[in-house]
Amino acid sequence: MIVQNKGNFVRHAAGVTLIPGANEITEEQWEAYRAHPLASALIKKGEVEAKETFGSLSAADAIDLAKDTFDMEVLEQMKLHEKRTTVLKAIDEQISELQQEGE
Repeated sequence: MIVQNKGNFVRHAAGVTLIPGANEITEEQWEAYRAHPLASALIKKGEVEAKETFGSLSAADAIDLAKDTFDMEVLEQMKLHEKRTTVLKAIDEQISELQQEGE
C-alpha cells in the first residue's frame, strides 16, 4: 500500500520510516504505524494518509502524489501499473528531476 507523508519531515514510529511524499509499506506495517500514538495524531491531522493503490486515485490526485514522491523505487512501481498518459508523464518528469538533482 502507499502511504503519503504530507509533512516536511521524516516520520518514525513502530519501526516504520516514512520519508516526505509517497512510501510503499505493507498492510502489517501500516497497522503497527497507525496504532502508535504519535502516528495516530499525524493521521488525524492529515499529515499522513494511506492510499489503497496508486491506480485507484483520480488522475489529478495521482499526478499530485507523483510530484510529491522522492523515492525512485516507488516512482518506478507507480509506472509499472499506470496506463494514463498524463500520470505517466508526471512520473517521468519527477524521475528526471530527481536524476538531475543527483548529478
